[in-house]
Amino acid sequence: MDFAQIQREVYDLANSDKPISKYITHALDAIEKAIRLYGAEDLCLSFNGGKDCMVLLHLFAAALYKHFHNSINTLNIQAVYVTYSNSFTEVDNFVKECVRSYRIDLVTIEGSIKQALAKYSKLRPNVKAILVGTRRNDPHGGRLSEFMPTDLDWPPFMRVHPILDWHYATIWEFLRTLKVPYCILYDKGYTSLGGTDNTHPNPDLLNPTQPCGYDPAWKLVDESRERCSRE
Repeated sequence: MDFAQIQREVYDLANSDKPISKYITHALDAIEKAIRLYGAEDLCLSFNGGKDCMVLLHLFAAALYKHFHNSINTLNIQAVYVTYSNSFTEVDNFVKECVRSYRIDLVTIEGSIKQALAKYSKLRPNVKAILVGTRRNDPHGGRLSEFMPTDLDWPPFMRVHPILDWHYATIWEFLRTLKVPYCILYDKGYTSLGGTDNTHPNPDLLNPTQPCGYDPAWKLVDESRERCSRE
């Protein structure tokens, strides 16, 4: 992955006159603030290969190159992957591709988020803040702020939510405009990814004329229906 090209394309789009530019600019401001506060060594990314995480990963890579371009060849993106016991093979394979192409120092932990973060804090005690790809319409997303510490009974991290106010359509506009890679399941009608036992193609995208029977995720019009295929 060419980090210089990522930085150029992301910041060019942020400085353009396109409506999406304000979302990108706001997200980059939050990420750059986190970099200034915590540095590359004390900051990590919560990553699971989903579309929102891919937006955040791409933005993070651009901001890191801007701040550390002289040492980018020796810099890895720190990330934690809280995985399901019944995760999709397609998701796991895609995560492995991202680890290689974006040079991610990934720690994979199975279990609940709270348990996983407790384990991660012991494995990476230097990490003080975590970039999270949560948006407002995600479960519990409505009450979040951009910088928000974990609750007192959780492992102590500062949670940073750079894309909190992005919409479903904004996510896909960013991914498709910059040709950011994403998991193949999104081309098969999946709009939100969990485990194989609780995730199905979105019925709103049903299209018998397609080889897989569904339109791709980016064609979903009603963002309130994004998670209707999750049990």
